[in-house]
Amino acid sequence: MLLAAPSGEAQSVDLIERELFGVRQGFFRLGPAYVTPSFLLSTGYDSNALSTPVAESDVNARLGPGIRLAMPLGSAAFVDVYQEVDYVYYREQTELRRWFDVTRVGAGFGGRRFVFKVTDEFRDETGRPTSEFDFPVEQRSNQLEGSLELALGWRHLLRFGYGRSFFEIQEGVQGNDAPAIESRLNRDQDRAFLDFGRRLTAKTSAVAEGFFETLRFGDTSRDADSYGARFGFEFSPAGGNPLTATGIPLAGSFLNGRFLLGFRSVEPDDPTQVDYTGLIGSVDVTFGFGEGQRLQVLYSRDIEPSIFDDNWYFIENRVGAAFTVQITQRFSVTPGFSIGQNRYPLPGETEDGLEEIFDDHRTFRLAFDVRVTERWTVGVASDYLDRESNVRAFTKDRLQVGFTMSYRP
Repeated sequence: MLLAAPSGEAQSVDLIERELFGVRQGFFRLGPAYVTPSFLLSTGYDSNALSTPVAESDVNARLGPGIRLAMPLGSAAFVDVYQEVDYVYYREQTELRRWFDVTRVGAGFGGRRFVFKVTDEFRDETGRPTSEFDFPVEQRSNQLEGSLELALGWRHLLRFGYGRSFFEIQEGVQGNDAPAIESRLNRDQDRAFLDFGRRLTAKTSAVAEGFFETLRFGDTSRDADSYGARFGFEFSPAGGNPLTATGIPLAGSFLNGRFLLGFRSVEPDDPTQVDYTGLIGSVDVTFGFGEGQRLQVLYSRDIEPSIFDDNWYFIENRVGAAFTVQITQRFSVTPGFSIGQNRYPLPGETEDGLEEIFDDHRTFRLAFDVRVTERWTVGVASDYLDRESNVRAFTKDRLQVGFTMSYRP
């Protein structure tokens, strides 16, 4: 009787069906393909469009239509493609006006107990590379990843794979230091990873992640190898499978998200470069209660490439929270904040000479959103950034006020 009576949850493990369910969530069907259009229109005021100590204000706008085509191939495979083309407009900073695009391609096959997936995302866009160097530049990036996911019974999930990514600044860096800055930020990365999850309850699982990376920069003196691991918990609402992604309900009490803490070790190929061994972590947890009220808590700690010479990296710490209040069924208000600290391993040149560098940034946000229909949303948001540092180029403030209209089926 023990052998013949597995639980209903044990029988429900079906990894490929989970992927196919997401593929079939299209807005409409066109032959064998599921089609999902999307649209984003935003415009607003930016008091410091170039993120400089002496602010230059501007008015900007962004238009971004996109479309997703997903197609199941029988009951054991799928193909998923997304394409978005955006235009960014600045009234005064004409050099920042440009077209860019986002392309994602994915495919996979498998069965109840395993899924093999390959995804590739290419972005050509106007962006701000890091919180340290937040000047708007034209940048390109690519992220390729292949993974194999295995269900080991109904309690355990094992995932391992390999990823390759690159980042490159095309244009937009100003000044005599432009070539040096670009070479210190441009990089490619190889990453091997192993993730493991064990279900503890119907809503909670323990997770562990291990990785090994090689970092290759335009400035080859910064090349390095890195390895590390993170451990923590994953929560999902409504009794869903905590080992897989779960949608967040609009109302009712729930806890959703991940809490991870671990370490990273980075060893540069050049022995004269400073290394790093220390804590890394991330928290992204949402607590819902009542009729649509949500509290989201965020935290992250990791290293990022720096534009300085000796300090080839900085440690970025960020913590933030946002609270969504559902005023009516369609209207919500979300105040929030984010506090960040960038710290450096070595002293550097500051306004007061050679000393320890500090770089603190605080962002305050207030957003109003109206859900016009199930798919159309309009909103108005204001964000204020206050940044203090003993490096003059980093000290600044920035106010953004904007209107956004989005269509997300």
